Amino acid sequence: MLDVINKSLQGMKRFISGDERQIHTFTGSETPEYEEDLIDLLDKEFKRRQDERRPFELQWQLNIEFYNGNQQTRINTVSGSLEEQPLAYWWQERECFNQTAPIIDTRLSKLSRMRPILRARPATGDMDDINAAKVSSKLLMAAYNNLEIKDKQDSANTWCEMAGTVFWKHAWDAAKGEVIGEIEGEQIQEGDIDQYEVPPFEIFPDSCWVEDLNEQRSLIHAKPFHVRDIKDLWGVAVDPEPVEVLELERTRFGEGSLAFGSGSYTSKSRNKENYALVKEYWEKPTLQYPKGRLIIVANKKLLYAGDMPYRIGEDEKEDYPFVKQVCLKRPGCFWGTTVLQRLIPIQRRYNRIKNATAEYINRVTIGQIAVEIGSVDLDDLEQDAASPGKIIEYAQGTRPPEYMRFPELPGSLKEEEIKCLDDFSRISGVSEISRNSEAPSGVKSGIALSIALEQDDTRLSRTVENIVDATVKNGIIELRLYKQYAKFERVTRYVDNQDEVQVLHWTGNDLKSEDIIIENSSALAESPAQKRQMVFDLLESGLYNDPDTGRLTRAGRNKVFDLLEMGNWESYDDMEQLQMNKAERENQILMKGQFTGINDYDDDTLHIMRHNRFRLTTDYEDLISGQDGQYFEQLFSAHIEQHVIRMQMLAQQQMQLQQPAPEGQPA
Repeated sequence: MLDVINKSLQGMKRFISGDERQIHTFTGSETPEYEEDLIDLLDKEFKRRQDERRPFELQWQLNIEFYNGNQQTRINTVSGSLEEQPLAYWWQERECFNQTAPIIDTRLSKLSRMRPILRARPATGDMDDINAAKVSSKLLMAAYNNLEIKDKQDSANTWCEMAGTVFWKHAWDAAKGEVIGEIEGEQIQEGDIDQYEVPPFEIFPDSCWVEDLNEQRSLIHAKPFHVRDIKDLWGVAVDPEPVEVLELERTRFGEGSLAFGSGSYTSKSRNKENYALVKEYWEKPTLQYPKGRLIIVANKKLLYAGDMPYRIGEDEKEDYPFVKQVCLKRPGCFWGTTVLQRLIPIQRRYNRIKNATAEYINRVTIGQIAVEIGSVDLDDLEQDAASPGKIIEYAQGTRPPEYMRFPELPGSLKEEEIKCLDDFSRISGVSEISRNSEAPSGVKSGIALSIALEQDDTRLSRTVENIVDATVKNGIIELRLYKQYAKFERVTRYVDNQDEVQVLHWTGNDLKSEDIIIENSSALAESPAQKRQMVFDLLESGLYNDPDTGRLTRAGRNKVFDLLEMGNWESYDDMEQLQMNKAERENQILMKGQFTGINDYDDDTLHIMRHNRFRLTTDYEDLISGQDGQYFEQLFSAHIEQHVIRMQMLAQQQMQLQQPAPEGQPA
């Protein structure tokens, strides 16, 4: 590691792609013609991919507009942009009765209950594999908290529901982690992984009609950076260029606004000043480039050109640091689809029905007056005809003005409105119970309500499974990044199930298990009430009881509290856990060759069990197989012997207390 650091101080340049830092040596063999070829290649590819992706991008923008309430827009396929639907008449109602937003909010609320707990399964029953799996599981637990995955997952789910696709990008950030030294005044840190969500607007695949990310020959990630940040990160001065980003702005009240009279938000393209678009070209390994390629360009300047930095593929081969997450898969297409896109035609029809009803009500309440030509003063009649007590003068021999009569509102219009509401529930899979937080009219049966809620969760399960797949892939990449970069012993702190802060000593060589699962995948979409009822049913059936005694064990009780998500409620079994933690600390002291005695408050049974459990591991076997093995074995035996002697003494005292007193002596 020190050799790498020293080389980095000898003319090597750093590049940062997002947040990752890697080292690339510029040997001087690069020529201006070579750099121009790379820049030209990337610019042409970027333009081609922009054109191919534009129809999908327009659909994403339309989805966002409908969610925000700007539902009088449509896609102009000729200009390749969104436009406002024109008014047929000035008096037309243009209100938006947004039914899509509460449906998407309901789906996001259910998805926010997901707390995926990643676990690594051992490859075999060997203790080495079991210990390696435990190390991997603890690292995944620590990464979930340190990287704030919960908040990032909520953001990723929102992008997924809006556009149908979101990406996770992984990186190794050399500026994170503990400081391990200093060379020539520069602090050297151990580095750590980073993971963040990437909107689909920043990703440009080689083909939009190749579904699997790993089958894409190359990928472009384009993201705007401030020119000063580019200078700081890559050490190259880049001139600003026009960069358009999608922002939300408040719509104006008025006839020309997209959502007439709604005052909601709309997306607008804005140019950012002093920014340049950084384009990363990731190419998979080929015969010509066995380690793949990474080319980074910003406004005609080459920032980096070299091999792929991350060996996170199978058999430690170079691969993309991206994971794709979709809402609903679209066979044969790289981009996923979303429920929101399916609801747009229904939302348009629903708006037309509601606005037509409002126009009818306006005609009936305001009224339309029929008059003969020349019989009245039209200006006076127009201003004051509807005012109470108004005296209307009309010419002799003509008919007095009269209000026109309108037929009743057709019943088919109301029926069509009800059908649209039913279509919202049927197509989205979100019933009235979830959307309105109340039971449908006429439904009072608890069984019927349970079936409706179960159907909601069933329709959501496809999206849940896609999130689960992406989460597992993220965990595998995290472990592979640690395995690639963590070459020396590290210390990771994590919080265990008992809210105790634990310390883990590990290296990349300890990460042998990549069989990642989600421990609570079956309950991801369940409500807390459903999950607790399931636990109570299992508890009543006796599945948590000891098969020999038929009684609930301590371990079973702890598992019940864990499944009920009650945390360290009332400090249940707090003393038992503290005793085991203390025994583990004693194991660490004995492993260092230092003797430690026992205390009068120690639970001898738990301590002996914990010490002997450690003596059954391969770590203990390696310890006693060394040169001082006999000394360590005697050290552990002496400590355990203390516990055994005190247990025998306590047992003898208990027997003496239970013996009956001799005759003639008080008991």
